[in-house]
This record gives sequence, C-alpha cells and structure tokens, in this order.
Amino acid sequence: MSPKKIGLVLLLVAPMVALMLSPWKHDGTLVYLGMLPAGVGLLVGRGPALVAGPLTAVCMAIGVSLSDWPLAGALFMAALGACVGLSAVKGWHGIGGFVGPQTAFALIGGPLVALPSGTVGASTSFGALAAMAGWVAFGGLWTALIGGVLTRGMHLPGPKAVPRRAATYFAVALAILTGVATYVAMGWIDSPNSWWLLLTLFVIVQPYFAATLSRTAARVGGTLAGAVLAGLVAHFLSGSPGILSAVALVLTGAAAWAYLKRPYWVFTLFLTPAVILQTSGGEDVLLSADLERALFTAAAAVVAVAVLAVGHGILSSRSRTTT
Repeated sequence: MSPKKIGLVLLLVAPMVALMLSPWKHDGTLVYLGMLPAGVGLLVGRGPALVAGPLTAVCMAIGVSLSDWPLAGALFMAALGACVGLSAVKGWHGIGGFVGPQTAFALIGGPLVALPSGTVGASTSFGALAAMAGWVAFGGLWTALIGGVLTRGMHLPGPKAVPRRAATYFAVALAILTGVATYVAMGWIDSPNSWWLLLTLFVIVQPYFAATLSRTAARVGGTLAGAVLAGLVAHFLSGSPGILSAVALVLTGAAAWAYLKRPYWVFTLFLTPAVILQTSGGEDVLLSADLERALFTAAAAVVAVAVLAVGHGILSSRSRTTT
C-alpha cells in the first residue's frame, strides 16, 4: 500500500479513534455504525455510499422514537425489510443489510450518546436523538468522502442486481420475517440483545433460496466463533477501553478484506466480535450476553430457513404446474 493510501486510511479512522479514546467513546460507536453501510455502499458507487450514512441516521432516529411501541416498531421494520428487498433490483441490498441491523439496534438495543451533560440514552431527549443521528450521518458521509478517494480506480465486487421478480419475493419474505421478529423481540423478549434476531435475518435472507442456505451456515458458524473471540478479547483487555476500540477497528478492517477476498464465514468471524465490542458494555455485560446472542442468531436462522423452505417449495410446485 502506498504512503498516500496509508495516510487516507489513517484519516478515515481518525475521528472514530479520537472519540473512542475520549470521554465520548459512545459517540465513537455511533460513528462506527454509520461507517459500515457507507463502506458497503462504496462497493456499489459513490452516490449510494453518500446516501447510506444519512439514511441510516434517519432510520435509527425513527427506530429510537418507536422503541416503546412494539406494533409500530414491527410495522416500520417490515416496511424497511420490504425496501431492502426491492432495492436488490439495483444491487443496493448489501447496503440495506447494514441499515436494517443498525435500525434494529436503535429500536431495541438502547444506544447511548455522550452529551456535554453526560452519557444518556438516545431516547431521553430530542437533543440526544439529534446527536445520535448526527454522529451516525457523519460517520457515513466521512466514509463515503474519504473512502471514495481511497478506492478510486479500484475494482470492487459489490452485490449484483437481481431480476424484479426475485427482488419482489425477497422483499415479501424479508418484510414478513423482520416484522414478526420485531414484534416478538419488543413485546415478548425482555432483552436488549434481541435485536440480534433482526441482524441475523437481514444478513442471511437473500434474493435466492440457495444463497440463503449458504449464508445461513456461514453466518451461524462465524457468529458463534466470533462471539467466543469477542469474549476472549474482552476478558484479557477489560481494563483498556482504548485498546478494545483499536482491536475492534482492526477486526473491522480484517472483515472488509475478507468481504472482498474470502468466504463469507471469514467475514462474519471478524465482523461479529467488532460489532459486539463496539455495542456492548464492560466485560461482565459482554460475557453474559454472548450466550443470548448465540441463541438469538441460531433461532432466527432456523425460523428463516424453515419459512423460506416452505415458500420455496410452494413456488417451485406452482412453477412446475404452470409449465
């Protein structure tokens, strides 16, 4: 890598690292959450990358605003799932695969934001909500601008566009699954980690059934291994939050490399601990929640595959009948 690109990489991560090493580390987490969808957006183009951050910020703000209303939250996530599915016509569903989980985190996970008066929940005031959205949007825009310069001239293999018929089925399936899962998570499960149900659905449900099966096996295995890795990192570095953030950043970089060069399970192995380290509390909270995350991931995967298998069977039988 040339000195110029190294400098751009350092510039790209500088705001997040600076916040993570300051009393406003929770704002660094929000910047990180905005960077992820914009980074995937760069695989599609600079325009989608520029939109990804502000779109994530708006969706997260809506999610926080609906956090006390399970039915409204479920309807919103169903609508978002449908939009992600339909965006596959343009190949933008990879971006949606990050916008959706970030929104689920805002809706269920209780994001925190650091204000001059102290660290508070994003739902406590309009100022906290606006600050959360602002940091997320900043992370996305910064990534799109600096990342756009960094990746100029590079061939990036982004998600491929799919036919409208497949995108429509994808949208319906994702809307139903995410809507029901959101209602269950908000109404029946008393755990802020239940947003991992939604995260799992957004990343494993794909436009084609065969791709969903492949993604499911890779996701479950990679998530379980990544959760163990996060627990080990948190155990040995529990007294060094700055180093934890640096490790999360390195893992994210490794995930970006794996996304382009390696099988999906390797990407998941690196990204899972990065997300866990950035969105969890201290070591005790992280370790106690690891089992919950594993259970939520496995449960969502099993239900999704079962439902989609039934739908795939019905569509296949109808196709044979019409021919």
